[in-house]
Amino acid sequence: MTHKNIFRFSLILILLLTIENINLAQNLPPIKLNYASYAVDENGRVIGYYGDKHRVEIPNTGSISKWIIYSLIATEDRDFYNHDGVSYKGLGRAILKTLTGSTQGGSTLTMQLARNLFLSHERTISRKIEEIDLAKGLEAKFSKDEILRLYLNTVYFGHSSWGIWAASQKYFRKTPDKLTIAESATLIGLLQSPGLFDPAKNPDRTLARRNEVLYNLVEVGKLSNKEFQKIKKQKLGIKLMDNYGRHFLEQVRKEAVAILNPQGIYLNQDQLKITTTLNLDYQKAAEDAVKTQWDHFPSSMKNAQVGLVSVEVGTGKIKAMVGGNPESEARGLNRAVQILRQPGSSFKPFLYGSLLEQGYTLATPTYDTPISVVDSFTNQVWSPQNSNEIFTNDTIPMISAIQYSVNAAAAHAIVELTCPDSVVAFASKLKIESIIPPYPSISLGTGEVSPLEMAASFAVFASQGKYAKPFSIVKIEDRKGRILYSHNTIDTTVVLDSATCYLLTKAMETVVDSGTATSVRRYYKGTAAGKTGTTQDYTDAWFVGYNPLLSTAVWTGFDNAKKKLGGGFQYGGSAAAPIWGRMMSEISRRVPGFYGSQFPKPTLVQEVELCVDSGEPATINCPHKKVYPVDFLKLKESCHLHLHYN
Repeated sequence: MTHKNIFRFSLILILLLTIENINLAQNLPPIKLNYASYAVDENGRVIGYYGDKHRVEIPNTGSISKWIIYSLIATEDRDFYNHDGVSYKGLGRAILKTLTGSTQGGSTLTMQLARNLFLSHERTISRKIEEIDLAKGLEAKFSKDEILRLYLNTVYFGHSSWGIWAASQKYFRKTPDKLTIAESATLIGLLQSPGLFDPAKNPDRTLARRNEVLYNLVEVGKLSNKEFQKIKKQKLGIKLMDNYGRHFLEQVRKEAVAILNPQGIYLNQDQLKITTTLNLDYQKAAEDAVKTQWDHFPSSMKNAQVGLVSVEVGTGKIKAMVGGNPESEARGLNRAVQILRQPGSSFKPFLYGSLLEQGYTLATPTYDTPISVVDSFTNQVWSPQNSNEIFTNDTIPMISAIQYSVNAAAAHAIVELTCPDSVVAFASKLKIESIIPPYPSISLGTGEVSPLEMAASFAVFASQGKYAKPFSIVKIEDRKGRILYSHNTIDTTVVLDSATCYLLTKAMETVVDSGTATSVRRYYKGTAAGKTGTTQDYTDAWFVGYNPLLSTAVWTGFDNAKKKLGGGFQYGGSAAAPIWGRMMSEISRRVPGFYGSQFPKPTLVQEVELCVDSGEPATINCPHKKVYPVDFLKLKESCHLHLHYN
């Protein structure tokens, strides 16, 4: 017998000799278990946890599969229902194993629970005696079911999962009452060594261990040999819960803390369930699209960041959020909501929307010619260039100015057809709350906005004029299901007429189909409208796009606002639009009906023949005519250029 085995034998012998003299623990230490709060998406799927340990309490053993109980007892403590916390048979078997040169633990489930609740894992005689004392005290105080419940709430299953509830979600994406025989055996098999039997790293070992647990069920009569032979052929079926939605979780945490802390309720102590607006299918599509695009960036752009946020049209529910590149910290800067950056040409719909609201049409001619303006606020001369630094020196219709994002046309329009104050007022009406200075240069997006503002404002165009305030928390419940907070109403306001929304949308559909965002069509073929944005020094690249169900803003750039994008990814159409296209394509694949819906056409919008030269209703004298959709209520008198043309 080796010295180590002699020590073990002596330890067990001492325990057996002293065990009868141990008094039951009359005053157990208080049981202190901090349970994590957790957030779920709109379909009840767990997004993540708040707390040092991802532990969610099961209220009773009736809330878990019976096969968890059967597997646990068959594998860890077959005498569980017959002992008072200490198994003398188990200790005897441990002695025999020790004498033969092998080892076997003599700890019952109750002793393991005592160790997990109150003790360290050091191996000393005094600690073992204390463990037995506490185990007998637990048995005296709690029922067997209570001990099982406490045990299953405390044990570690790997992958930051403490307790059976978190483990069921992590490995199988379901609650523990829904676990099958094979799944139950898999989870109980992990307890021996979560690292050794980690299915992500050692699936073969995990499978073998699961089958050992299944055979234990045969040995105790809970499973027939025929059933065992059938079940052991099943695959593991592991569906590890991915860590999607990190930045959204942090945003929800901040909002929840603001709601709860004044009530003396704390996320990291009180087990709360937070139902959110997020849709994990949308979130996965968004993060995967960002990762794919980021992988395509050149080495000079590996520090580039991304801010993405998706808002449900008509409700304001935040469905997806990405606050940085794949390597960014969740608790760092959330670029979807916290940054203010120049939107570039993605701001132009606010200019052209204000013109349409005033009665101009998509055919209204704009000038693609050089322009210089002395800004009355700064006294500086502003001479904008087109992105290709070429002017056609001709007029182009408003719809083409939007489609091809012609800077000169926008500059002429804000100076000659309207004024900066009107554009600022229009943006403010659509709830752009960031300060936008009323300079002519805002026609090219020189003010600063957040991606969330842009996504929510563009959603107005898709919802026929209704603004819905964005929100992320639907309700918060305590562990007993009592509602502590509820977002009871959808906060919507009509801010724009439906005709103007539809006309802008028709113009922005051309941006995607044949304008500056055709990169979208490499991935997404469904209904789409949107606008690219590129700032003058290539420091920011945007795409804000929508379909009838979802509005999404995508920003790319560096945290250092002076650093330029490059490598062919300096434009909104090449850096941001592909992210939107890939995301929408994946959502369409996952969500039935997302792809095919169309933008509804208001009854006031009619197809009218307009004069190409004036943008007004054509007369028989107009030499160049084209049919455009127009707002019939705002239709002006016939073409003033050719009213008396011979």
